[in-house]
Amino acid sequence: MPHLTLEYTDNLKFDEQDVLARLHSELAATRAINLKGLKSRAVRHSDYRIADGNPEYAFVHVNLLIREGRPIEVKKDASQRVMKVLEDTFGQRFENSYLSLSVDIKEMCEGIAMTHHNIPDLEKKK
Repeated sequence: MPHLTLEYTDNLKFDEQDVLARLHSELAATRAINLKGLKSRAVRHSDYRIADGNPEYAFVHVNLLIREGRPIEVKKDASQRVMKVLEDTFGQRFENSYLSLSVDIKEMCEGIAMTHHNIPDLEKKK
């Protein structure tokens, strides 16, 4: 059921599919997030304002929505893994320009959030 949204300003150029694939891999490596349920999207923003409006400013934000109940250590691990992917991807931009990188994890309420899918369990096919 996890949903990942990668939001970024349109003054950044990168391979969105590569970054999403790396994020999926890192989150699955936590062993607390099931790859078969993970759904991601990249959203490029062209209408935004950062601080005083300097057009050189940029941001990347990852919002991860997961079912409730995971220990804080698991959420911290997931958050750190996501930030590492962002730092690896945008590190040069961060060093040479203005950039804000952020990650947030929110939880869906048990008994209210529902999922129905037929995506195969890729781990069982190996």
